[in-house]
Amino acid sequence: MDGEKHMKRQHRLGERGVFSIFGVCALGILTLLTVTIYAVSMSHTASARRFLERGALRNTAEDGVRLAVSRLNTEPATADEVKNATAKHVKLFDGVSGDAKYTVYARKKDGKILLLSVGQKGEERARAVGVAIEKDGKYLIEHWER
Repeated sequence: MDGEKHMKRQHRLGERGVFSIFGVCALGILTLLTVTIYAVSMSHTASARRFLERGALRNTAEDGVRLAVSRLNTEPATADEVKNATAKHVKLFDGVSGDAKYTVYARKKDGKILLLSVGQKGEERARAVGVAIEKDGKYLIEHWER
């Protein structure tokens, strides 16, 4: 009788071991899925952040072009300098918008003024090109180059 009890006890302990192994495997799979979901989520977040930063940097570059048009309309010396820039580009000015820097260049080509603004933040860069025309003594952006 004592041997029979011992055998039943060993059998129950063996079954508990199998359930423990299944439990550990299930926890391992659950941990793997959680880590994968977390990694994908962080990748999407980083991608969205980069997209927003590039958009903000592009806006900074466009602001540089708009400021250049404003300066062309208010500063006759700047307008004269740009009108004479037919052979190569002329650096008009540098500026800072928020934590990004921009540099604006101009060149006259085919009777139109090309205004190039390059925004830079760290290693990232964005550019905007506006084509300005003179109409009734004022400069206007005719269209944007993409």
